[in-house]
Amino acid sequence: MSEENIPISGIACDMTGSITAFGKGAEELFGYTKDEVIGKGNVGMFHTEENVKTLVPVLLQTAIEKGVWEDEVELVRKDGSHFIARLNVKSLKDGDKPIGFMGTTHFVKDI
Repeated sequence: MSEENIPISGIACDMTGSITAFGKGAEELFGYTKDEVIGKGNVGMFHTEENVKTLVPVLLQTAIEKGVWEDEVELVRKDGSHFIARLNVKSLKDGDKPIGFMGTTHFVKDI
């Protein structure tokens, strides 16, 4: 992926991880179309199996408690290739009640 054309991905999900929004940058970065994932996919599909078990629960809980979680993580594309990205996850709320999450992904490098 060339530096000048690096997309910024935006993905939203409900509290179960079901994808509710999938931006153009997400399509370019992850290789799926929005029609393939909205209402059909789970955000866990973009993480390594190990991170689904260990990191994802921590980042979601942190986003709920503090409003945001951010760090560099290893992510997975549709074609199975892996890359490092800076992931920022924010809690979406209706008043005080968490209703989902919004994640933005900034590509760092292929691995």
